[in-house]
Amino acid sequence: MRALRVEQDTLAALPAPEPIASVESEAPEHPLVLVVWRDAFFDFDRKPDDEPRTDYLVHTVGFLLSDGPTFLSLAQEVLPDDDGYRAVTHIPLAIVERLTELAPAAEAGDEDDPAA
Repeated sequence: MRALRVEQDTLAALPAPEPIASVESEAPEHPLVLVVWRDAFFDFDRKPDDEPRTDYLVHTVGFLLSDGPTFLSLAQEVLPDDDGYRAVTHIPLAIVERLTELAPAAEAGDEDDPAA
């Protein structure tokens, strides 16, 4: 692994980030979801008398690329210019406990909005 040193002067020369755009204007093609699933693992160091971790639930958030018939596929990153995705996780449907589509706060019910 190669580490790069970034000097403070270099950071000051970078352009300021653009203001946050509204969610509707740049909504990705794939919905953002939360998947709660039972971890599927294999441990070579596990002894036969160890307790199984049947209640070990993993929470994964990502862009839903595919839903079935045997797997859910989530991407952590959507690349620009139709270059694809990075960090894709494939989860067998048989171990999925819950799939929830995440919505922007304005669509989720406006609980904090006194006008709602």
